Amino acid sequence: MNLVHRFSFIFFFLLFANVNSAVYGQQGDTKEKQKDLLSSLNWKKWSPDPVPLFTPQESLSQFKLAPGFRIELVAHEPMVKDPVFMDWDDQGRMWVGELRTYMMDLDGTGEDKRMSRVMVLEDTDQDGVMDQATPFLEDMLNVRSLAFVDGGVLVVETGGLWFCQDKDGDLRCDERKKLFDFATSAKDNIEHAENALHYALDNWMYNSKSSRKLAWRKGKLIEMPAKARGQWGMGSDAYGRLFFNHNGQWFETDWAMYDRQWPSKGDTVKAPTNRVYAIRPNTALNRNYRPGRILEDGRVASVTSISGLAVHSHGAYGKEWEGAIFSMSPGTNTVGAFLPEKPFPSSDKFEHQLYPDAIWKEREFLASTDERFRPVNASMGPDGCLYIADFHRGVIQHKRFLTTYLRHQSAERELDKHIGLGRIYRIVPHNHKPVPPPADLVTGLSHPYLWWRLRSQKRIVEGDRQDLAGDVQKLADNRKSDPYARVHALWTLAGLGKLKEQTVIRAIEDGEWFVSMTGLRLAGESKGVADFFPDEFKEYSGKVADRKNIPSTLAIYANSLGQSGYPSRAVNTYKDREAEWVKKDKNLLSAYRKGRDQYAVSCGACHQADGKGLPNMAPTLSKSDWVTGDAQRLIGVAVHGLMGPIKVNGKPVEGIPPIMPAHGFMKDDQLSTILTYVRNAWGNRAGLISADDIAGYRKTESARVAPWTEAEF
Repeated sequence: MNLVHRFSFIFFFLLFANVNSAVYGQQGDTKEKQKDLLSSLNWKKWSPDPVPLFTPQESLSQFKLAPGFRIELVAHEPMVKDPVFMDWDDQGRMWVGELRTYMMDLDGTGEDKRMSRVMVLEDTDQDGVMDQATPFLEDMLNVRSLAFVDGGVLVVETGGLWFCQDKDGDLRCDERKKLFDFATSAKDNIEHAENALHYALDNWMYNSKSSRKLAWRKGKLIEMPAKARGQWGMGSDAYGRLFFNHNGQWFETDWAMYDRQWPSKGDTVKAPTNRVYAIRPNTALNRNYRPGRILEDGRVASVTSISGLAVHSHGAYGKEWEGAIFSMSPGTNTVGAFLPEKPFPSSDKFEHQLYPDAIWKEREFLASTDERFRPVNASMGPDGCLYIADFHRGVIQHKRFLTTYLRHQSAERELDKHIGLGRIYRIVPHNHKPVPPPADLVTGLSHPYLWWRLRSQKRIVEGDRQDLAGDVQKLADNRKSDPYARVHALWTLAGLGKLKEQTVIRAIEDGEWFVSMTGLRLAGESKGVADFFPDEFKEYSGKVADRKNIPSTLAIYANSLGQSGYPSRAVNTYKDREAEWVKKDKNLLSAYRKGRDQYAVSCGACHQADGKGLPNMAPTLSKSDWVTGDAQRLIGVAVHGLMGPIKVNGKPVEGIPPIMPAHGFMKDDQLSTILTYVRNAWGNRAGLISADDIAGYRKTESARVAPWTEAEF
């Protein structure tokens, strides 16, 4: 649910196609010059006239909305132009990203101009309509997402992720610093690159079109590998499940009872259908003029332009709409809604919500007869309501997909006219009763809206508010408090590094299934070993599995942990051939094999199973002087971490985050076997490091807290 993390300007999404499909119009004209499968004038059967331009108020009259709701116009041009994502700061100001160079004409002229910007919108008279706009950041290239962090704002554009600061309080960026390259995978295809900075329950920011996740700690950005998800936009519910999308399906989510960054099951839960029910013909869409894709009435049969989404979980719509997915379909001028078949975790199935229509028989949750209504992104706001970013334009496909057929139609129907528009709408329930914001951050962890709970948790963790740890601990231990509040308290303690083993045990033994599950997920965190389930907790997981009246999915999950720990990671143990010198030394061989298994759990995700590392993530360990050189230096890096630029074998390492996290939380024997393994695998040969070596180092450097730098060695 919430905010900006689903920014994804997503319109071109329509375009997202399976590039392997042999279809006409997929990548522009074919070698056969584009055969018009329905004849070049087929659109005139349904849409013969130029597309009218409606004023913002006129556009409101073109909507049909599900009963029980009303739609309100929050902002519109010229205050906001080409909006593609939005978020709110703690003062209630709306921050909007504007993609101002997208398809300014049918040739896509000027796409590489630095004209994108981030605007701050304010409702100064508190009437629900934005009346003041301030440009926070200009001169951006295809801005695509934003996130508030302690001390500033993270902004993503094509090619980079920036840390931006307003130092004088005038809502304008005074200083910006590029942290690292980002969204570089497809510079010539702007919809196929990283986007979204969605903060989820586990204290990580997840990204679409990406295989990494990010965290902001003490003024520095940390990245870790993660399962690749989605194309544009990201959301999550109160249980921490991530929701994402692909061009041709309404939504997708991780397996119901996942335990960490890689789901323990390889499958995901997908929307039950790809059918869409518009209330006007949809002829100007890539691929949709082909037989089987367009109905006899000119409407598209199945979605092909799904972009951002939002999850209503603990918002203003009440229990009836708990867990609802609202997915944007800009190509069909609709917003689809899906409700859980049963409350989670009783079922992971969803039902498509459709409504009777006098003309078209059935329609989506929100549908418009205005062809320029292009809902490209959505967020749940601090008021618990759904906000929709309307890119408002005629041409929606990128130039890569604008075939001769589509160019002809776009020009004749004047879809290419009237650019630089944009609207933002709010969907409000008829019985809406505003809920005030929390009085403070700890109170915010108990707020009825998920938006505020996540925001409060984020501010405490990212701000390293150790002064609040005691109050957060009290909330976690208070079984009379709301179970969701306790879960947020647990994750907050984990983020602060204050999660105690006894706290986790109490959580596992809690009568509320969600608290129990959270305790099981956090067992490793309490021992300082994330993504690892310590043996001492297995008896507790067995007791959870044996409980009566708990969801079957939780019982299965807990039983699996009790028997074998967390399911195997995506990184498998490297199938190496043990070197001869390793085989000849029993002590070395024993440590090597133990270290190999532990390495796969604790190190393999970044440095990879073959030790070669990941670009822009972690350097190679194979034949590295950091590994085979001074053992004390290697131990120091493992225990206390490493900060700043480094050289490997005399050559500077480029594009790697300037931090190696400290692993001093691990036991001496765990660290010693890992280091022994990496010093003797992948062509390395450097001998054994013992647990006593680790213990000796800890004693010598007992006063050290900060990571090492290369210069210090």
